[in-house]
Amino acid sequence: MSVPEGALWVRLPRFIGDAVMITQAVAPLRALGHELVAWGPAPVVELFEGAAPYAATVADPAGKQGASAMARLLKAHRAGGVVNLPRSLRATLAARQAGLRLRVGWSPWLTGFLATHRLDYGRLEGHQLDRYRLLLRKAFPMMDGSAHLAFRPRATSQDRAQDLLRSRLGPQPYAVLAMGAMSWNKKLGAGPFAAAARHLQGLGLQVVLLGAPGEDQAHAALVAAQAPGVVDLSGQAPLSVAAGILAGARLALGNDSALSHLAAACGVPVVVAFGPTDPALTCPRGPWVRAVRDESLSCLVCQRGDCRTEGHPCMQSLDAGLICGALDEGLAAFPA
Repeated sequence: MSVPEGALWVRLPRFIGDAVMITQAVAPLRALGHELVAWGPAPVVELFEGAAPYAATVADPAGKQGASAMARLLKAHRAGGVVNLPRSLRATLAARQAGLRLRVGWSPWLTGFLATHRLDYGRLEGHQLDRYRLLLRKAFPMMDGSAHLAFRPRATSQDRAQDLLRSRLGPQPYAVLAMGAMSWNKKLGAGPFAAAARHLQGLGLQVVLLGAPGEDQAHAALVAAQAPGVVDLSGQAPLSVAAGILAGARLALGNDSALSHLAAACGVPVVVAFGPTDPALTCPRGPWVRAVRDESLSCLVCQRGDCRTEGHPCMQSLDAGLICGALDEGLAAFPA
C-alpha cells in the first residue's frame, strides 16, 4: 500500500483502546478532504491496515525509534502534518525537525512550543475522546465529530473471521465475551463471565470468547469450564480478525479494555465492567454502551495497578444479575 504525499500522519500509541478512540476522533477529517496515515507500533497498525479512515499505514521498526529517525521518515514520504494525540513528545518533535507546518499536540511540556495547535490535556475535563476532539478542532474548526462511523477491518480479515466462525459455530446468532485487559486488576472474574455466558446461552445465543494469547487464554479456559458449550477463540485471532468477529455479534461483554472499545467502534451493543478505572473518562463510545460496576464499594475508581481490598470485589465479585440485566437491555435495544 503506497503512502500518499501530503497526508496527515496520525500517531497511534501501543494501547489499543486509546488507538481506537484516536481513530474515532480523527475519522471525520476525511470529510474535510484529508488523507490519513496510521503510524505506530506494528501490532496496533495491523488492526487499521486497509481499513477506513486510513489511506495507508506505517509501522514502527523493531525497537524504540528516535525523533530524528521519525523526522527522516516523515520527510521521505512528504507528510503534510502530524496529529499526535498520545501524550508523548517524539512524534511532535519529529514533525518539527521535518519542517512540517501542521503539528497537533499537547502542552505543557516541550510539546507546548513544538506544536502549532495545542491544548493542555491536564486542564481539560471529561471523556478522553472528547478531549481529543477539542484539540482537533483547534486545528480543524470545521470538523464535525457528532456521527458514529462504524469501523470495519480490511476485507481479508473479515473473511478470516467468517472462516473461523463457520468452522466453530452453528447457524444461530452469537455474543462475544472479551477476556482481556491491560492490567490484571481490570479483568472481570471468571465467575461473573461464566454466569453471563450461561445467561446468553439460555436466550438462544452462542457465546464466543476472545482474548490475547497467554493470560487471556488461561482466563477463557476457566470460563469455558463453568459454561460448557462456549466457543473459545482466545489467542486465535489477531486484532483485525477479532474486529471482524465483533462486527457480526449481537452484543459484547468486556472489561475497560481494547476489545470493548473495538466492539463499540464496530457499532455493537457493549456492556463494560468497571472497577478501578472511571467510565466517565474511558468508557467505550458507540451507539449503545452500558458501564456496570458495584456502586456500593468505597474503593471504586482507585486508579491503582494493584488492589488493597481482599478478594478484589469490584471485578471478581461483580453481581451477575447486574451484568445480565444490562445484557438484556442491549439485546432489547438492538433486536435481531
